Amino acid sequence: MGKPKKGKSWMGLGMCEAIAVGGVVFGTKHVEQGDTLYLALEDNNKRLQKRLTKILDGRPAPERMHLHTEWARVDEGGAEHLDEWLTEHPDARLIVIDTLAKIRNPARGQNVYAEDYAALEQLLPLAAKHGVAIVVVHHLRKMAASDPMDEISSSTGLTAGVDGFMILRRTPGSKGPTLYVDGRDIEEPTEYALYWNLSTATWTIEGEAEEVHVSKERADILLTLNRACVPMTPKEVSDALGAKYNNTKKLMFTMLGDGQLLKDGKGRYYPANPTKPGNPGNLGNSSDPGNPAVSGNRGGNPGNPSGNSNNLAFLDTYGKNGSRVTEVTEVGGDGDVPAKNRPSGRRLTAEEAEEVKRLVDEGMSAKATRDEVTRADPRER
Repeated sequence: MGKPKKGKSWMGLGMCEAIAVGGVVFGTKHVEQGDTLYLALEDNNKRLQKRLTKILDGRPAPERMHLHTEWARVDEGGAEHLDEWLTEHPDARLIVIDTLAKIRNPARGQNVYAEDYAALEQLLPLAAKHGVAIVVVHHLRKMAASDPMDEISSSTGLTAGVDGFMILRRTPGSKGPTLYVDGRDIEEPTEYALYWNLSTATWTIEGEAEEVHVSKERADILLTLNRACVPMTPKEVSDALGAKYNNTKKLMFTMLGDGQLLKDGKGRYYPANPTKPGNPGNLGNSSDPGNPAVSGNRGGNPGNPSGNSNNLAFLDTYGKNGSRVTEVTEVGGDGDVPAKNRPSGRRLTAEEAEEVKRLVDEGMSAKATRDEVTRADPRER
C-alpha cells in the first residue's frame, strides 16, 4: 500500500522480475526462483513495456515472468482464472495485482467493514492451496498519520481480512521513504528505510528505519565537526545543521558515550576519528604544523609541548603526506570523558592502528575497537 505515484507499481514489478530469475529483492533479500504473474490493470501495454525496459536495464525479459494488463474481477471469474493459471504453473512463487480497485467487488456502502473484509476473501484460499504469495496493490489516504495503519484508504476490515501488509510511505519531516511490514505471522511490526535508485527504478532496503535514520543524523554531526576542524558546542552544531538543539545535544552526548565523539573541558565536542588532515584535538603536539592546537577562543595556540596527560588526542586518519598514519596516540584525560571510554594511554602499533580504523569503519565504537585490538596484549591487562 502507498500513496499514488510513490513507486508501488515499480516495487511490484521489480519483485516479479527478481523472483522470475531467482535474484535479489530490495537489494538484500535473496529469493527462490519461480514463476511470477504481474497484473498491471492500470497500465497499457506501452507503459508496461517502458517500465519493464527500465527495470531490466538491458537484460532479456525472464521467461518465467508473466504480464497481463487485463483480468476479470474476482467475483466475475477472476478468482477462477487465477486458480487455473496457478494449476498450470505449479512452481509459481508470486502474483502481484495492481490494483485492488480493479479486481474487488463494487462497494455498496451498506456495511463498509464487511465489504472491505470480503474484498480479498476469495484470494486467501488460492494462496494457501497453491503455496503462493498474492500481493494486491492499494492506495493510502492523502492525510499522513503517526500510525501507518491509519493511512490505509479503507476501513480496518481490509487489513483484518488478509495475512499481512506492507505500507510504502514518506511522512512529513521524515528522513526518507520507509516500508512498514506487519501481519499475522509477523511477531513484531518492522519499518524499513528504503532507497530509491532512479537509474534502475528499484527499491533497496537500507536497514531498520530507526537505526538507519539515526545513523544518518550521526553522520551529519561527524561531517560538520570534521569540516570545522575545531571543537564545537551542541548549539553550534545544531545551528550549522539547521536541526533542533535539544535533539542534537542529546545525540551528541550519546555519541560521546559510544566513543564516536570526545569532549574538552569547555563542553565542546570533536570526532574520535577525524577524516581531515590536521589534529585539532592533540594539544600536546606543536612540532606538526598540520596539527594546530585549540585555545579557549578557538583561534589556536602553540599547544603544550610537554604533551601532559590532560591532552586528548584524535585518532588520526591521515598523515602529512595524505596517507594513513602508522600509529595512533590515545592519551588518557580527566575532564568530561566518561571513565568507561578513557583509553589506556599507550601508543598503538601500526598494525593495531590499521585494525582499529577498519573496525571503526565497520561501525564498531572507538572504545570497543581498542578493547578488541589490544585484548591479547599483556600491557592492557
